[in-house]
Amino acid sequence: MADYSAYQLDHGPLDPSVLTQQHTHRSRDIWDGSVNMILNTRRCDGKLWDLVKKYPIHSRVLEVIELSGLYGVYRSNRPIIDRSLITSLVERWRPETHTFHFRTGEATITLQDVEVLYGLPVNGDPILGDELIRTIGDWQNIFQRLLGFIPRPQDFNRNSLKVTALNAHMLEQLPLPDLATQDIINQMARCYMFWMIAGMMMADTSGNYLKLMYLHMLEDLNVVSSYSWGSATLTYLYRFLCKASQSNQNEIAGFLPLLQVYLITTSIIYKYFFYFIIT
Repeated sequence: MADYSAYQLDHGPLDPSVLTQQHTHRSRDIWDGSVNMILNTRRCDGKLWDLVKKYPIHSRVLEVIELSGLYGVYRSNRPIIDRSLITSLVERWRPETHTFHFRTGEATITLQDVEVLYGLPVNGDPILGDELIRTIGDWQNIFQRLLGFIPRPQDFNRNSLKVTALNAHMLEQLPLPDLATQDIINQMARCYMFWMIAGMMMADTSGNYLKLMYLHMLEDLNVVSSYSWGSATLTYLYRFLCKASQSNQNEIAGFLPLLQVYLITTSIIYKYFFYFIIT
């Protein structure tokens, strides 16, 4: 009878020369039985879709959003996020290679996936977040010029804004009259786009605040589509996948609908691929 005593069942890679971070990886905690946690998924776009459902976006506002390159995100509407599915994917993510390690091999989300699934531009100028320290008065002036309202001082938290403040302003403005000026149309379009960017595409783990660092990129609506939103969104998601894959992390943010749609789409493609191979 063969002696299998030399083969010790263990977690992690057989060769640690590439996957060097196994000692801090989430899979180690799972193997040791120290964690069996479903990750909290952080987004703050729920009220946005409630608003869209109650007051469909005006056709003139939609025209501006279509020209911005962000229309695909709006068209995706409000996908239901499967936390268990997201968690299982994070357990397979390796920050050393930026790929998912499945039984069948490695896979990852590419720029082509972002472009095909959501129509986000992946070429063009980089997204440069404005992280300058500004006073509340400075931000209020920016909001008045770009979005058409002045948030209260208590609505700010450093360089972030309470999502309830933006929601309250939009509720006051909707529904837009057909004879609204182009300035009002542009300001409302920026409200929607800012919420989609800071609340979905590049959402953080706060859950209740929208980062203001991307707001300045919506100032000139004629050049919004020239930015590589797809690249920034994918990079941001990679960052949170790497962070969530580490030991004892309990939450994840970023454009999670992209992650989920990618897996579903890939699964369907593989299903039909193997179907045609077999038949």
